[in-house]
Amino acid sequence: MSFHVSSSNAHHNGLPSSSRRYSSDASLALVGFPGAGKKTLGIMAAVALRRRLVDFVAFFQQRHGMPPHGYIAAHGSEQYRKCELEVTEEILTEHRKGCVIVGLGWLASRQQQVLLEEFASCHPVLYIRRDRSDLQQLIATSQDKFERMWEAGNAFFESCSSLEFYNVTEGSTDESHSALPAYLKLKETERTFVRFLHRIWGREHRTRYSADPFSASYTYALQLPMACLEGQLKTYDEIDNGADAINLKVELLDLQGRRPSEAVARAVAMLRRHSRALVIVDIIPSSVPDIKSYRKLLGMILRTIPDAITCSLACGDDLAQEVVAGKGYTKAIATYHQECSLAKSETLPELVALRHKAQGIGFDAFQITGESTAPGDNFPGMPFSHSLARDSLIPTIAYDTGLFGRTSVCLNPTLSPVVLETMRSTGVTLREAEMAVSACFLRRKKKFGIFGQQLSHTLSPAMHNAAYAACGLPYTYGTAERERLSDIREFLDDESYGGVAVTLPYKTEVLPYLDEISPDALDINAVNTVVLHREYQPNGVRKVIRKGYNTDYLGIQDCIYKHLSPANAIRDGSTALIIGAGGMAHAAIYASYQLGVRHICVYNRTLSNAQRLVDYYRDWVESKNKAPLHLTILSSPDDPWPAHLRQPTIIVSCIPGQRCDIESSSALRIADQWLQSKTGGVFVEVAYDPLETRLIKSMREHVSRGWIIVDGLSVLVEQGIAQYELFTNRPAPVHVMRRAIQQSIRDRGV
Repeated sequence: MSFHVSSSNAHHNGLPSSSRRYSSDASLALVGFPGAGKKTLGIMAAVALRRRLVDFVAFFQQRHGMPPHGYIAAHGSEQYRKCELEVTEEILTEHRKGCVIVGLGWLASRQQQVLLEEFASCHPVLYIRRDRSDLQQLIATSQDKFERMWEAGNAFFESCSSLEFYNVTEGSTDESHSALPAYLKLKETERTFVRFLHRIWGREHRTRYSADPFSASYTYALQLPMACLEGQLKTYDEIDNGADAINLKVELLDLQGRRPSEAVARAVAMLRRHSRALVIVDIIPSSVPDIKSYRKLLGMILRTIPDAITCSLACGDDLAQEVVAGKGYTKAIATYHQECSLAKSETLPELVALRHKAQGIGFDAFQITGESTAPGDNFPGMPFSHSLARDSLIPTIAYDTGLFGRTSVCLNPTLSPVVLETMRSTGVTLREAEMAVSACFLRRKKKFGIFGQQLSHTLSPAMHNAAYAACGLPYTYGTAERERLSDIREFLDDESYGGVAVTLPYKTEVLPYLDEISPDALDINAVNTVVLHREYQPNGVRKVIRKGYNTDYLGIQDCIYKHLSPANAIRDGSTALIIGAGGMAHAAIYASYQLGVRHICVYNRTLSNAQRLVDYYRDWVESKNKAPLHLTILSSPDDPWPAHLRQPTIIVSCIPGQRCDIESSSALRIADQWLQSKTGGVFVEVAYDPLETRLIKSMREHVSRGWIIVDGLSVLVEQGIAQYELFTNRPAPVHVMRRAIQQSIRDRGV
């Protein structure tokens, strides 16, 4: 393998020459070393973006009757290079829209580099990185030759690409991740890569129901030096701890002696893989600014498409303008640090002028820091804080660092303070910061609870209370077991309540008690989460808005998506089987439909209930003018699987737990003739009392045939994450909630 690289490419100078804003149908190209995972990622991209996959090797074979290796053996490398260039030019010319292109650059030439550079000027070209040691195992050659190939290859792929994605090697993270089954590791790669793809086109791919760190609310950022991602963390689960953003601190000195682009790409990839929080890359310039190195590092980081990036105004207006021009959909935060405390009011005119400059250049936020030397330097008490934010069209973050600098305050155009907490470097944890906010009466105490019948088995209070405690929120979560739905008014009208979880048998009957219902809950015709929004009306009267949501379908949807192996990726002919016809079955059909399944069978002991469920969704599709949904009722396990349908790869059991309805739970079974999918599938059980349901026991016999079992606790946690975020408007501390459920199960001896 040989590479020819031009040293004149703009990437080597740091910042891109294009804005990284692409047409919505612009084709995507993936380049990189053999074994980097381009083909696998290309298939994922084609499925996620609904585009045609164009593989160079297949295209070449179609044109010349043999693959590249065979052609070289038959005609020599010189003749191959001519054909390679012709095929490359044909692919890049004729497939400029609606495609995902993979396999280019196997024997890269200068001419091919020019073609890719031209293509990258208006199309996203991704350099797929992978761990050097893994690639060396795949490319059989001597150590010296590999090192030369590695250096030349990196330079080539960096030069002809506009973006890069680090394909994290499976099992190279922490022990908890390496213990996952292979299909789950690949699903993690898919989730991370699809999220990356959405960012290319600026499509918000939200995975949280919480505040935007750039909005007028109290938000927190976890300060994380790069060193923490290189061996200092015990487990990566710790970074998904309830922070709104992760502030990755990158210092130029930390990158000396190694390839900065590789280190930065890997760090950003690790954060995206293990946390749902926004990623802010904060570059710390050296005390004596090295503008050339700083500029180059900014360009490297922008290639990874972080959610936000910082740029020091001390490094000049030209550099700041370049960053804003080439940031694409990444938010840019202008930074400025002064040697004295921000409490020195004589610096106000200069700071105001800098804020106006940042705003004029086009930054999305402005961060000012000062050096505190005494306890009285605490910025929140500064008398000019409102003056600094007045008339600002961008959020302004200001705080003192040093021995006495702990809290940062973000001032936005509405003059509402937003805490952007620096948790690691200042020693202040998210829990401590939230407790301080509560102590200042800036966050009032609230109660939450679960309302329904037969609640003695519920694990929701343990899960939610553990999360509140871990994040320092002044909230509590209890149970309200009632035999009459009308008793719910006691909680909906209580000023001390912030929300109510609704369980059996009231999820549909509660709708008339609500002021607003989310579109999803309306479609499902069931609510399991009521949030009590308190808003001031134009006349100054404070009004309670009771809004209903459905997180049951989110729990089911996430469990299906996270555990459905790539071999069973949802396609046009994919089929799901829903067992049951109650409220959770409504949610399961909706979840499957949202994932793209258009063929669903319903099996329930009482046919009339199954018919009502099917009729409901047929009417819903017709009245809402939705994409077609084909529903079939199975009346008995003796029924053959419908001949016109593929075997199901998704099965969701929506039968209540044994303690709720023993008869219905034991009367149903899954016929073996419905489990003939050659690639298996995913079986999701929504009940968790008992944890080992009758259907789970029967499905264990089919694990060897590719069936993956997801128990009810997984559904409980996934829907609980969404419910927590709706209640608190804060990101959920996912690992805390999972551990709380696991501990509750151990305590019960299940």
